[in-house]
This record gives sequence, C-alpha cells and structure tokens, in this order.
Amino acid sequence: MLTVSDRLPEHGLAACVSLGANNASRTINHTSHEGTWCVVFVGPMDFTSISPTEIADETPAAGV
Repeated sequence: MLTVSDRLPEHGLAACVSLGANNASRTINHTSHEGTWCVVFVGPMDFTSISPTEIADETPAAGV
C-alpha cells in the first residue's frame, strides 16, 4: 500500500481534470507531473459517497 510521500509506480490513469464539459477528463501517467507534487484520489466510479466535483470544490478551500 502506498502512503504519503511514496512515489507512484509507472501508470496510466483516466483523470477528471476539469469541471468544464470540453476538457473534463484526460489520461495522466507517471510523467505527467514530474518534478511537482500531485495528489491522486482513487476510488470506485459507482456507488460512492463522493464525486470528483466535490473534491474540486474542496481543493481551493484547502488552499491547494
């Protein structure tokens, strides 16, 4: 299991990167944010109590 400050292994993930309809998602990989910090929320798509829009709403409130 990975924890805070661990590096992700090589990967390719579908990501919600915007709330806009034109650029709502894209594929990111292990080099997309190289040299910077990146927070990745991973969870099942269906039957969850939190959505990407809720995460996006809370991000500015947290100062991120």
